[in-house]
Amino acid sequence: MASQSNTRREFLKMMGVGAAAISAGVAAQGDDAKEEVPAIGPQFFVRPEELTLKFRHEGAERGLSFGKYKGAPQAWRTECRAKLAELLGFSSPAPCKARLLRSATCGDVTIEAWVMQVADSLSIPAYFLSPRGGSRKAVMAIHGHGQAEPCVGAGDDYHHMFALNLAQAGHVVLCPALRGFGVLGDVARQQENYCLDYWSWDRGPQFSLVTDAFLYGKTLVGEHVEDLLRWEQWLSDVKGVATLDVAGISYGGDLAITYPVFSERVRRIYASGSLGSFSVIFSRCYNAPAHCIPGVLKWMDRSDIAGLNAPRPIRIHYGEKDVVAPDNNSASYNETVEPAMAELRAIYRAFNAEPQVSLRVTPNAVHEMENEDLRKFLAG
Repeated sequence: MASQSNTRREFLKMMGVGAAAISAGVAAQGDDAKEEVPAIGPQFFVRPEELTLKFRHEGAERGLSFGKYKGAPQAWRTECRAKLAELLGFSSPAPCKARLLRSATCGDVTIEAWVMQVADSLSIPAYFLSPRGGSRKAVMAIHGHGQAEPCVGAGDDYHHMFALNLAQAGHVVLCPALRGFGVLGDVARQQENYCLDYWSWDRGPQFSLVTDAFLYGKTLVGEHVEDLLRWEQWLSDVKGVATLDVAGISYGGDLAITYPVFSERVRRIYASGSLGSFSVIFSRCYNAPAHCIPGVLKWMDRSDIAGLNAPRPIRIHYGEKDVVAPDNNSASYNETVEPAMAELRAIYRAFNAEPQVSLRVTPNAVHEMENEDLRKFLAG
């Protein structure tokens, strides 16, 4: 190996000397020997204003949309639910064990930090909140883009500590951390030279946790639904919770209407900052890609997914000012909300449950949870 290395070094040295000699020879011939290369001015190259740039994907088929379905409502639900599972890459998860890390108190609320081992390569945390007086009502609190910790009192943001607020109001609450967020920002962090991240941009916002899942026929939404079902089973096995309500905001609102489709324990659903059509959330509202379900608009939209929960009571919530704007990458209260609500009510009507659908728009609010309205709804 040493002789090969020396030979390579000598070859490169020779080439360097040769190149220098050639350059010197060319220089000696003078400027007349050089061929002039004409410069291309910037005015030659194509400019955006010379193109037609008004593209958008259109013509969603929504082949399994309730409004197009010719069979009975129950048959639609069976077929649409099966197709949704396929699009999500969803499969029913097996129960997993969890261990208690530590506990703390916040006033009259005890907060426990639990870790569940979902695979040899991955464990996921959740916070269990219980009021001192106990409660018969349980809530799955699902955070949006951000972290679980502000939901349980680490600091105020658009979640407005809604998990802690519910526990203070007498509910037992489980608030899981979602893959791709907070301490799960990079689920391959301990695997050298790998990066599967989402809301942790140490290397830039590539969202590799989402795009890598697509290669394997999986989605981040589907994996989150499976994790929530694992935690739901744990609540039943360890904490004795037979039924529960669900509350989520933003991406957590998406999960609040999607995960219960595959649950038999969920009683009521509160979804904040969700439900408008998938058709605008990227191209118009500029959302991040956690919501993405490849091919979904060929078969259904958010209103159909929410409708699969009929006849459970469902409340849709928005901030009045959470509208499309250059500085708002949420824009949940957009022009697709009204038709989506009409579609949702039509589905519930077919199941004789239209009064179970309600809408709340908080005046002067942006993309944020309204704790008072959430508490009132879950008290029903």
